[in-house]
Amino acid sequence: MKRVSFFLVVIIILFHILICSVTAQTTSVNQFQTTASSGQQAQYILGIPEIFTFFMFMLGPIKVLVPFVKMTRDTDTRFRRKLALIATLISTIGCLVAAFMGQRILKSWHISISALMLAGGIILFLVALQMIMQMYSLPRRNGTTSSTPTLAMAVSPLSFPTIVTPYGIAMLIILMASAQDVTRQAGIIGALLAIMVLNLLTMLFAHRILKVIGVITLQILGSVLGVLQVALGIEIILQTLIKMGLMVKTS
Repeated sequence: MKRVSFFLVVIIILFHILICSVTAQTTSVNQFQTTASSGQQAQYILGIPEIFTFFMFMLGPIKVLVPFVKMTRDTDTRFRRKLALIATLISTIGCLVAAFMGQRILKSWHISISALMLAGGIILFLVALQMIMQMYSLPRRNGTTSSTPTLAMAVSPLSFPTIVTPYGIAMLIILMASAQDVTRQAGIIGALLAIMVLNLLTMLFAHRILKVIGVITLQILGSVLGVLQVALGIEIILQTLIKMGLMVKTS
C-alpha cells in the first residue's frame, strides 16, 4: 500500500510539472533555440521538456490507464504483469524502429525543417482538438460480447493503437527528422523511453490508480492539457510561417 501511495504522489507531482511546463512554453515558444554551422541554422521551437509533455499525451499513460483496466478487469495480477511487460516491450521497439526509419525516409526526400515543423504544429493542433471533442461525444455502444483476455492483446489493441498511436508516431518521426545533431536525437529518444517506463508503471498499478483518482479526474486533466496543446500547436504554426517569411510578426 505504501508503494502505491508513493507512486500516486509521484504521478500527481509530475502532472503539476507538466502543466507548468506547457504553460510556460506557450508564452515563450517564439524564442527559437538557434545553432549556426557552415551558414545553416537549426531552429528548435520545442525543447526536450515540451517534447516529453507531448509524448505524455500522444504515447503516454493518460490514455492507456482506462483501456488497460477494461481489458484486464477479470484477470489476475500475474496476467496483468505479463501483459504490461510485453506491451511495453513491443511498443518501445515499434517506436524506435519507426523513429529511425521514418526520419531517414523524410531526409532522403529533402524536406525542409520549416516544412517539418509546420506539419508538426498542424498535427499537434488536430490531435488536441480531436481529444477535446471526444470528451464531449457520446460513448459508442458495442453489442458484441468481450472475448477472453489473452496475451495476444499486448500487440493489438494494447500496443497498437492504444499506446503507439498514429499521430504519436508521426510526431516522433518529425521531431527526429528535424533534429540536426546527435545530442538532440538522444534527448528525444530519452524522453520516449521515459514515457514507456511510465506506461509500464501505470499498467502495473492501473486498477489501484483508477480507484483512487477516478475517471472524472483524468477527464478534467486531459481537458486542461488538451486546450494548452491546441494553443501551442497554433503558436508553432504561426512562428514557423513567420520564419518562412509567409507572415509578418506583429507585437
